[in-house]
Amino acid sequence: MTLLAFLVMANPIQNGILIEDFEQPAEFRLGGMQIQPQSQLSLSTKDVFEGKHCAELRYEFERISGLQYLEVITPHKLTEKPRRISVAVRGDGSGNIVRIRFVDANNEWHQYDLGVLHFRGWRVLWTHLDTPHGHWGGDGNGQLDFPITFFSIVLDSLVRPSEGVVAFDAVKVYHGAEPKPPVEFKFVPDKQWGYFWGEKEKPSGKLVLTNTSNEQAKVNVIVRLLNHREEPIGQIWHGNLTIAPNKTLERSLPLRITRFGVYFVETQITTLTSSQTQHALRFTNYASVCWLPEPAPIWGESPFGVCTHFAQFKHKVPDTLQLIKQMGAAWIRDELYWSNVEREKGKFEFPEYYEAYMKVAGELGIRPLIIFNYANRHYDKGLAPHTEEGRKAFARYCIELMKRYGQICRHWEVWNEPNIGFWQPKPNPEDYTNLLKTVYETVKSFDPQATVVGVCTAGTDLSFIEEVLKRGGGKFMDAISVHPYRYPRSPEATDFVGEMKRLKDLLDKYDVGHLKVWLTEFGYPTHITGGTPQWLSAAYIVRIFLWALTLPFIERLFVYDFQDDGEDPTYNEFNFGLIQFDGSPKVGYAAFNTMVRLLYRKRFVRQIEMGDNAVCLVFTGDDGEVWAMWSNDGERKVEVAAPSAKVTIVDLMGNSRIQNAPKKRLKLTLTAEPIFVCF
Repeated sequence: MTLLAFLVMANPIQNGILIEDFEQPAEFRLGGMQIQPQSQLSLSTKDVFEGKHCAELRYEFERISGLQYLEVITPHKLTEKPRRISVAVRGDGSGNIVRIRFVDANNEWHQYDLGVLHFRGWRVLWTHLDTPHGHWGGDGNGQLDFPITFFSIVLDSLVRPSEGVVAFDAVKVYHGAEPKPPVEFKFVPDKQWGYFWGEKEKPSGKLVLTNTSNEQAKVNVIVRLLNHREEPIGQIWHGNLTIAPNKTLERSLPLRITRFGVYFVETQITTLTSSQTQHALRFTNYASVCWLPEPAPIWGESPFGVCTHFAQFKHKVPDTLQLIKQMGAAWIRDELYWSNVEREKGKFEFPEYYEAYMKVAGELGIRPLIIFNYANRHYDKGLAPHTEEGRKAFARYCIELMKRYGQICRHWEVWNEPNIGFWQPKPNPEDYTNLLKTVYETVKSFDPQATVVGVCTAGTDLSFIEEVLKRGGGKFMDAISVHPYRYPRSPEATDFVGEMKRLKDLLDKYDVGHLKVWLTEFGYPTHITGGTPQWLSAAYIVRIFLWALTLPFIERLFVYDFQDDGEDPTYNEFNFGLIQFDGSPKVGYAAFNTMVRLLYRKRFVRQIEMGDNAVCLVFTGDDGEVWAMWSNDGERKVEVAAPSAKVTIVDLMGNSRIQNAPKKRLKLTLTAEPIFVCF
């Protein structure tokens, strides 16, 4: 589960309606698919969330194909629609996922994701009930038709094999509008968006509380600091405050942080009534700050890039680009939509915002990869270009972009994910290949030194890629791009390296093995319903970079994406960013900065064998060697021969320490987060 990303939430204990506490459940049984003999469900009195009992599930999942999940079945009929539902879950850190199921009046099943068990101990997981994450059977309309029955809690096997014990308690539903706090409150960092650099800029800020009502407000305030893993590390301030009507109180808060990294400032207020016990409401929000040693360098042949959405007018110019450069991304991947520059047939106009972001990128030395993208209503009935007229019109659009921005951008990608719904009316390898040929010849006639990147599939879609290569598409690109998303699983568990090698084998098969591979989208969303915690998302992203750099045919990598696209913490598409929607930092920002600083102008030279589930990749450059090391599976103690008796170790948040290696034997404890050992 990840932080609520500035969403102000009422405490479920005060506002939820309890529908199951597992004290005396009317129905309580185990269900599922491919249930293994060791899996058992029981009522337990050990380590409960509240009350005297919880539902404890001992599970075993095997490495077998097909659906494999367990259900805690405890039906409850609901006559009105809740706005959301929560379940207290005792996690075991396994990486399996918790879901819930409803069946409605028309016998349609609805499934919602609550979260992945990357945590241990009790947490309250929740989701909105507006749109199911899956539905089947019944009338198939995807709508909760009332009355509905809350049917079960599901533990689904994302990790196979795995075994362990999890528990569930306090199933609650919430009706009506979300309660609002009596005062507006937030922590405001002293630096824009919460970024601090170097020893002289110690993180600090102020607590701001505003009473917008015409009545006096009394609140109890607790401010705590959480580390990048969202673990509490200390209380910053605690006290009772009285705020006059329509007044604002501010209180300076030095954070007393001593180590670099991303931190979360948790502010909790509780309303105080005359009795100070009854009808109290509790609200919590979070702000983040990032403290790093220094900005990372960028250089001409840097492989490090990020995807942005300037084409969708989602960023600030120049501020966002400056943050990107300080993070260490030398490349951005974005768009200049055909529909936005040729609104009137045959007439090309460029929005001022497009002009501004391209100009600033060039001034900062950031290299754009621009996608020639999407259809235009004036041609081919607004479908993807598939006629001679449509392709010629698309080529004119390409030429206009190159005329306008050719001094800033020399790298162009042809369409985005044509193997899925972005190519209308449906994906067509032949039509795409024809467009690729037209664009390639057009671009090269205008600028022979320009780079044309082709295919750009969602996933590493080898079947679609092969259809393009069969039609000679390999001759009409300088590099091939794919989007090898892995979430929610790790790059190792999903055989990232093997997948990339299979792509290379396919290129060799069609005699285009010389083409470099560009990974122009990959990432791990941090949404609370099935996403990856920020710290683990950051670790996985860095690990993909590191593995990719071991493969000489991979040339560029672009994380999707730099900034969250919205504020709904339950929607995966809004939560891919390395920073928040409002510009404040996420853990991925710091991890990216550290990675680039440590790998500046370095190249991969070898892998050191460390045994099962421990990784050591060696990179070298003019200023020495760096070993990138991590564990694929929990904490792991390792010992390895070192080139010197003293080393510098840098963690993923940028903190360095000196460690002795007696007799040149280095002993370390590795985790999922890569560390960098410098010699």
